[in-house]
Amino acid sequence: MQPLSRLSLHAMTTIGTLLAQQVGATASSIYACPIAPASLQDMQVYTFDGQSMTALTSAAALETSQRTHTTLYFVVKLSSGNRKGATIIKTARLGPPLKDDLTPPDRVRLRRYAAASACDSSSGFHGTISTKAYASYHDLGNDHGGYLDLPDPPESRTTALEQLQQFHTQYEATDYASPRESCRRTDDKNASDGTYEARSNRSQFSFVTSIVDHGISGGVSSDVATVVTLAGTFFGDTAYAAAHTLRERRVEIKPYQTTNGVACIPFIVNTRGTAQVLRVNDLDRREQIGSYWARVREFRLGPTEGGQP
Repeated sequence: MQPLSRLSLHAMTTIGTLLAQQVGATASSIYACPIAPASLQDMQVYTFDGQSMTALTSAAALETSQRTHTTLYFVVKLSSGNRKGATIIKTARLGPPLKDDLTPPDRVRLRRYAAASACDSSSGFHGTISTKAYASYHDLGNDHGGYLDLPDPPESRTTALEQLQQFHTQYEATDYASPRESCRRTDDKNASDGTYEARSNRSQFSFVTSIVDHGISGGVSSDVATVVTLAGTFFGDTAYAAAHTLRERRVEIKPYQTTNGVACIPFIVNTRGTAQVLRVNDLDRREQIGSYWARVREFRLGPTEGGQP
C-alpha cells in the first residue's frame, strides 16, 4: 500500500474537522481556516481542494447534472480585533421542478446545528416550513395570524410560528458601534439599541433581494398580501412562473466567533441543475458611512427574482 501524501493527509484532516463541526451534537462556533488567511478576502466564499482556497465568483461552478455535495467556506476577516456573530446560508435553484428534488416546491428546509453559546444552549433544529408561513414571517414581518397559526406540517401538533421560533436562536453578537457583546435573536425586528429596524435581522432571511436590501416596509399584514408579494416577482403566465420559481430552498444558521480576527465558516451545499442560487448573510456586520452604520450587503451568486442575476 502506498503511503498517504501530505496533500491527502491535509485533506483528510480538514474533512475530519469539518465533519466534527457539522455532525456533532454540539459544535464549536470557532472555525479555523484550512490555509493561512493572509490571502483571503472578507465576506467571500471559497472552495478548498486540500491545498489551496479559490474564491467562488460564479454559481456555474455549482451547476452539475448529478447531485453534488460541495464544501464551501465563508470568510470573516476583520481589520482589527475579534467579534462574535451569526451567518445565514440560503441556497436554492431557479426553474421548474425536477425529479427527486430534496425539498417540495411549497416547503423551505431549515437547519441549525447545536452550538455551545452563553446565549442559547438549546439543541439544533432540522425540519421544513411552508413557503407561505416563511414569507409571512420574514418578508412581511408578521408575528402571528394566518399561515403562522396553522399546524405545520398539517399533521403536526405545533404551529408554523412555533417551528420558526425553534429554528431561530439567540446568538452572541458584537455591537457594530462598540466592542460591547450582547445576546441577540436571529429573527429580531429591532436594532441593537432596541429601536425598530426595517432592514432587520428577520428581513435578512428573505429570499426576495429587495427585502434583504431595503427591509420590511410594514403596514401589510394579511396572508393575501403574502401571496401577492410572492406572485409579484413573476410576470406572465403559469408556465413562465414555473420556470422562474425558486426550488429546493434551504436556510442554515451558523453562529461564529473569530480568532485573530478571522473565521472560515464551513458549510455544505447539495446542488444539481442549472441556475443555482447561493446567498450568505453575516448578521450585524456594518460599515460606517458618515455617522450612519449600514448593513454589509449579503454575498450573492446566481439569479434573483425574475431570473435576473
